[in-house]
Order: sequence, then C-alpha cells, then structure tokens
Amino acid sequence: MPRTGLNIPIVTALDEAGNLIESDQRLIVRHAIQQGHGADSLFICGTTGEYNRLNFQQCRRLLEIGIEETRLVNSLLPKDAVPIEAWAGITAPTKAETLELLDVAAQLNAEMAVIAPYAISDLPSSEIVGFFKGEIAERIRSNESLVIGLYDNPDIAAPQNAGKNLADELVDELKKLPFVACLKASANRTAFRNYVKNFARGADDDFTLYAGNAGLIFEIGEIQCEAELENSEVVIAGVVSGTANVFPREWQQAWRAVVNHDTKKISVFNELFAEFVSLTGFPGENGYGSKLIGGIKQAMFHLGIIGSPCVAPGTPALTAVEAQQLNENLDNLISEMRAEFKPEYLSVYENEKENFGSRIQSCE
Repeated sequence: MPRTGLNIPIVTALDEAGNLIESDQRLIVRHAIQQGHGADSLFICGTTGEYNRLNFQQCRRLLEIGIEETRLVNSLLPKDAVPIEAWAGITAPTKAETLELLDVAAQLNAEMAVIAPYAISDLPSSEIVGFFKGEIAERIRSNESLVIGLYDNPDIAAPQNAGKNLADELVDELKKLPFVACLKASANRTAFRNYVKNFARGADDDFTLYAGNAGLIFEIGEIQCEAELENSEVVIAGVVSGTANVFPREWQQAWRAVVNHDTKKISVFNELFAEFVSLTGFPGENGYGSKLIGGIKQAMFHLGIIGSPCVAPGTPALTAVEAQQLNENLDNLISEMRAEFKPEYLSVYENEKENFGSRIQSCE
C-alpha cells in the first residue's frame, strides 16, 4: 500500500512565458522533503501542479524531474530513514495520453500513478471499469510494483461529469482490482464523510483514503463520529496538502497531532493554516479565494524557495499589489509560528526576506 502520512502535491515552477524552470522544480522537491522531516510522499503533476493547464510534454518532463530528484534526495537521507515516495499524476485529456503517461510512470519506477477517471474527456462513466480492467491492467502487469491511486476532484471533471464526485458503485468496483490501492478525495465535507464511512478501513486495509481537502483532517474526529465509526483511531491514511508546499514541516507536525489526538496543537495548526489560505483570498474570475495556487507560489518566491511566482495560463495570478500585501501578512504569520513552535517544527527558509528584501514579480 502507499506510504501513509503527508503527501504534498508540488507546484510547478514556470517562467513568464510558461516554460518549466527545471532547477527551481528540483528545489521545490527538496524543500518539500525537508531532509526527511517534511513530505512522506510527493504528488507530481497534480492539480496544484497545474497539470490541466500544461501541455503533454511539460507533464511528461515534470514526472521525469520530480521522480528523478526524489530518488536523489532519498539517496542522501540517513540509511535508516523511510524513503519518500513519488506519486505520478497521469490524468490527461484523453485515454491515449493517460496511458502514455502511465508508461512513463512505470519506466521511471514511480510508486504510484494517480488517475482522476472523471477528468478524462473521452472516457464515458459506463466505460471506466472496463478501461481499468483492460488497458490499465495490461500495462500494470509489466510493472507489478506500480499501483494506481484514484483521484476524485469535481473541480477538474470533464464536461460530462461536471461537479460530480466519483460514484460509490464505481469506487466499489475499482477498489476490487488488486492494483488499485487508494482514493485521494478532494471533496466537500459531506462527500468526504461518505467516503470515510464506506471506504476507509484503517491502515491495514488494502484500500485506503487520503484527505485531498486538507483542512478536513482537523475535523476527522467529528466526521468519524457522524459516520458512526466509534474507533478513536484515525481511519484515513493521510492528508494531501497544497499549502504544505510552503510549510512542509509544519504540516507534518499537524498530521502527527491529528493522529495523536493532540487537541491543542490541532487547534493551533488549523488556525495558522486557515490564516495562510485567507491571505490568498483575493477575488478572481473564479470567485473569492481562487488565487490559492498563485498565493502559494508568491509565498515560495518571497521566501526564496523558487525564483519565479508565475502561474500557468488560465490560473488566476496575483497582482503586484496583492503580492505585496501577501508578503507583508506572510511575514507576520511566520513570526507567529516561530513564537508558537520549537525550531525543529519549522521549515527551513535559508534565503528569507532579511537577505534580499520583499520580492515582487509581475506575471500577469
């Protein structure tokens, strides 16, 4: 089964022309891993990585860079450290492209390939099970160590599935396949509670559940009670957090607090992460708070983790005024974190604002 704990869907480093910045992409991987103190696994070429706004060759190259760099970092970890897993996002607009990216993931020895069935435009719902039992299974046979993760995210669904969560019956059929290992659910609270009740069976089960709507882990106790699960053990396998691109160590500690039922730390981390999300709540074309990816990149740029805050065409970008406002508020938030937590809880920002001043770059 996939590694439990914190999964970070890493962002994609782009320049003003929309080209990959490969050196920065490697820095993103290293920052997320934090020398073994951050991510337990990385989700490469996912929605936070703007895969649906990149071309096929860019997605392929993202997988190559991300998996290669993860392997390199693993080789530098202490011998007794658990290796970081690389999960390859292989969803593409068509079945053919999805299968081609699956071949890439297999060739690169990714631990898992993640597919959002409802996001593939030429895959009718009635044909999904057949697609997995046929073409997907055929390719998996050549690399038995590779497993498939299901991805549910109504925001990226193809037009015929717009706004829909994966049907219970579909997940029930797919999870019977020996190579389907888990479900990453970027769902609202009601849909997630349904998944918790019907499909989460604890860490020892062959099919596990990851919270893609990361903030829901802070409510998991209540959600499990509502789902009539009396066991106090956290039944989800992990959390997938986009904001952990900025705060990998902090999110790792938050996950551990949830598992350990440390209510005080849970409350503090929940408040701090919610505060960061609020910093990106600028009104965009897609509504209030639609600039989260741009905000994450601006924060990483401001902290010196990457050299460009640019987003892909179609992703709402911050204005220069918004970027400056985020910078100032982010500095205050980090000061709060430093006052609240021990240094080993905090991500390492080696090139902070004191070294280079406030960084603003217009990518509009």
